[in-house]
Amino acid sequence: MCQFRENPERGNFLSVKMKNLIKVLKVFYDFLLERKFLYGIFLISVITYSFLYSLVPYFYKLFVDRLESGNFALLYKTLIIFIFVKFLAFIIEAAAYYMGDRVLFNAARSARLKIFQYIQDLDFAFHSSKSTGSLISIIKRGDGSFWSLHHAIHIRFLELVVSFTVMVYFLGQIDPLVILILITSFFLAVVLSRVLVGINIRTRRVSNEAEDFVSGIITDNMINFETVKLFAKESWEHNRLKEAFIPWWKALWKHLNTFRMIDLSMGTLINVSIFFVLLTGINRIRSATLSVGDFVLMLAFVNMFYPKLFELVWGLREIGKNYTDIEKYFGILENEIQIKDPEDPLLLEKVSGEINFKNVSFTYSEGKKEAVKSVNLPVRQGQSIALVGRSGSGKTTLMRLLMRFYDIDEGVITIDGIDIRKFTKSHLRSFMGIVPQEPVLFNNTIEYNVGYGKGSVARKEIIAAAKIANLHDFILGLPKKYKTHVGERGIKLSGGQKQRLAIARMILSDPDIIIFDEATSQLDSENERLIQEALWKVAKDKTTIIIAHRLSTAMRADKIVVMDKGRIVEIGSHLDLLAREKSLYKHFWDLQVRSDANDANG
Repeated sequence: MCQFRENPERGNFLSVKMKNLIKVLKVFYDFLLERKFLYGIFLISVITYSFLYSLVPYFYKLFVDRLESGNFALLYKTLIIFIFVKFLAFIIEAAAYYMGDRVLFNAARSARLKIFQYIQDLDFAFHSSKSTGSLISIIKRGDGSFWSLHHAIHIRFLELVVSFTVMVYFLGQIDPLVILILITSFFLAVVLSRVLVGINIRTRRVSNEAEDFVSGIITDNMINFETVKLFAKESWEHNRLKEAFIPWWKALWKHLNTFRMIDLSMGTLINVSIFFVLLTGINRIRSATLSVGDFVLMLAFVNMFYPKLFELVWGLREIGKNYTDIEKYFGILENEIQIKDPEDPLLLEKVSGEINFKNVSFTYSEGKKEAVKSVNLPVRQGQSIALVGRSGSGKTTLMRLLMRFYDIDEGVITIDGIDIRKFTKSHLRSFMGIVPQEPVLFNNTIEYNVGYGKGSVARKEIIAAAKIANLHDFILGLPKKYKTHVGERGIKLSGGQKQRLAIARMILSDPDIIIFDEATSQLDSENERLIQEALWKVAKDKTTIIIAHRLSTAMRADKIVVMDKGRIVEIGSHLDLLAREKSLYKHFWDLQVRSDANDANG
C-alpha cells in the first residue's frame, strides 16, 4: 500500500519558518500591547464599525421592499435609521483610527528606541563589520513596515472577516448554494494568494538584498567622498553603481511581475465567482423563489465583499512584505552581545589608574594567528608608557582589550587590582579618556563636539579645555567661533585640528586613565608640536598610555614598550633602549632620523 511520507527537510523548514513567524509577531505585539486597554478598545471599535458598515446591503433590501409595498412612512423611518447607522459607523471608525494611531505611535517609538539602544550596546566586532548603508535601509524599511503591518492586520484583515461573517449570515437565509459559492471562492482565494504571495515575498527578499547592496555603495561613497575626489574616481564610482543596478533591475522586475500574476489570477477567480452568484440569484427570481429586494441584497453584498476579497490578497501580500522587512528590523535584536556586563557589577567613583596585563592572549575571531601573545605589562599609577612597534604588532589590540571592546582569551587585565570584567563596559570606559588615531566628529558645532566629553557642561569649561588643547586661538579666528559647524565626520577641520579637538573633548571627561592613539606622522611640525604639548600638559599626574607612531612622542614617556608579532620584546626608557645593541627600538629610531633628514633636505 502506498503511504504518504512527509519530507523531513521540508517539515523542518516549515517548522523553522513558523517559529520565526511566532517570534517576530511576539516582538511586534510586545510593543503594541504596552497600552493594552487602549489596544482592546481599538479592536472593539474596528469590529463595531465594520459590523455597522456591513449592514448597508440589508438596508438596500429594506428600501426596495418598502418601495414595492408603497409604505412611505416606514420608508422614511428606515432612511433615518440608515443615516444614523452610517453616521455612527463613521464616528466609531474615526475614533478607532485615533486610538489605533495612539497605540501605534507609542509602539513604533518604543521599537525604534529599543533597536537604537541595542545597536549602541552591540560589540565593537558588530560595528566594525556592518555596512552602514544596508543597516540604514533595514531600519528605514522596518520602521515603515511596523505601521503598514499594523494597518494590514488590524484594519484591512479584521474588516474583511467581519464583513464576510455578516454576509454569510444574511445570504445563508436566502440560498445555501450562494454560501457554498462564496465560501469556495473565499478558500480558493486564500490558497491561491498563499501560493502567489509566497512567490511575491521570495522575490521581495531578493529585491531587498539588491537594494541594500546599492544603498551600501551609495552610503559608502557619501562617507568617503573625499577619497573619491582625491583619486578622481567619480566615473569609476558611477560605473560601480551602474553595475550594481544590473542585478537590482532584474530582481525588481521579477518582483513586479508577481504583482501582475496576482492581478490576473485573482481577477479571474473573483469574476467567475460573481458570475455564478448572480446567475443563481437570477435563476431564483425567474422561478419566483427570490424577491427583488433579496436580489438587491445579494448584489450589494457581492459588490461589497469581492473588492474586499481582492484587498485580502493585497493585505496578505502587505503582511508578507512587511513581515519580511520587519523580520530584518527585529532581527537586529537577534545579534548576540558577546561582551556582556556582569550580573552584579562593581561601582567605583574613581580609580587610581594602576593597570596590569597578566599573561594576556587574544585572537580575533576572523584571524588564525594570535593578535596578542602572553603579554605581561604592569603600569603604575600616574606613569606614562608608550607602545611602539610595526603595524599589526598588537599595540591597538591591547587598548581595545583594556576597554573591553573584546574579551581576552587567556589571562587577566586589572585596574587597581580589580578584574576589568567586574565593571560594566560603560562604567569601565568612564575611567578612560580616549584620543583616537582618526577622531570622528559629529556633524555639529565645535562647541557640541568639545562638550560631548561631559554630560552637562558650561561654555567656560569648553573654552578652558580648548585652551589646554591649544585650540582656542584657532577657534576665535573662525567667523562663528565655537558655533562653527565641523561638517560630517569633521571634514571641515584639518587632521591636527581634529586631534586637538579630540584632546579637548577628552579633557572635559576628566579621565583617570588617558589613552592617546597618536597619528602625527602626516602632520606638519607645528601641528605635531601643538598636539604633543597639549598631550603632556593633560597627562601630568595621570596614567597615560600612548600608541606611538612618531617616536618623538614616545621618547618623553616614562617607559617605552616595544611590541613585535603580538609580544613584548623590549621595555625601557628612550636612552636605555638606544644604548642596547640590536635593539628594535633603536632600529625604528634610526629609520625615523633618516626619514626626517631626507624630508629636511628634500
